[in-house]
Parts: sequence; structure tokens; C-alpha cells
Amino acid sequence: MKISDVLAEKGAHVITVWPDKRLDQLPQLFDERNISSVAVVDHAGRPLGIVTDRELVRGLARHGVAALEFPASRVMLSPPPWCSPDHTVGDVLRQMTENRVRHILVMRGDAMAGIVSIGDLVKIRLDDAELENRVLREMALARLAG
Repeated sequence: MKISDVLAEKGAHVITVWPDKRLDQLPQLFDERNISSVAVVDHAGRPLGIVTDRELVRGLARHGVAALEFPASRVMLSPPPWCSPDHTVGDVLRQMTENRVRHILVMRGDAMAGIVSIGDLVKIRLDDAELENRVLREMALARLAG
């Protein structure tokens, strides 16, 4: 299964912020949108980095509450982790594991095509496993009946 299949199921919308967005504004955005990451983009919409709940917590751990006044650009992962729509789910899960990230931008050339999280990919893998299990069970029952 490819990342393009994941985006077809979950959608391709990416929540973005400017580099100067203050960190104290991100928790409310995360809560309102039920997300845990935002892409940081320049004024042309090109991704500069990504801020996740993990970067937010890391900023607080290292700088205390003063970090809440920082711009997103100060704590973002830059360059952002990315993949293409043609990458497989397995490839991207491996990339997430090796780089210890849970969110990856999906890029089609210079344009963002979406974002995937480890939760999105695990859900797809579970759905695939359940489908495969059903097919194998039906094949086994057909052989027993036949």
C-alpha cells in the first residue's frame, strides 16, 4: 500500500502556520482541530519545518514557560521529515522509527500533498491485516466445505 492510498482515505488537508506563530497559540489549535502537528510554511506555502506536540513539550522542558513566547520557527524540526505519495506504508513506518518522528509531510515535488502520522499508518496496517484474515478464513472454510 502506498502513501497516496492513505491520503485518499484520510484526506490531504494540512494545517499550516507562519514561522512567527507563537507557541502559546499551538495547544488551542491542536485541540480545536484534533491534531498534534502543524507544518510551518513561508509566505509562498513552502514547508520550512514541522512543529508537533513533541517539539512543544521539548521547548517547555528546555526553556520553561518562557518557551511559550517563542515563535514556531525556534522549535520546529527543519527541514521537515517528508516522503512522497509513491512511498510505501512500510517505508514510511521504517523512516518514522529510524528518525524517531511520528508525523511526516507528504510532498509531491515542491508542493505539500498531505501529512501522515504513525496513527494513520498503523490504522491502515490493521485494516489490511483484518481484510487479509477475513479472506484467508473464507478460503479455508470454502476448502473445508468443498
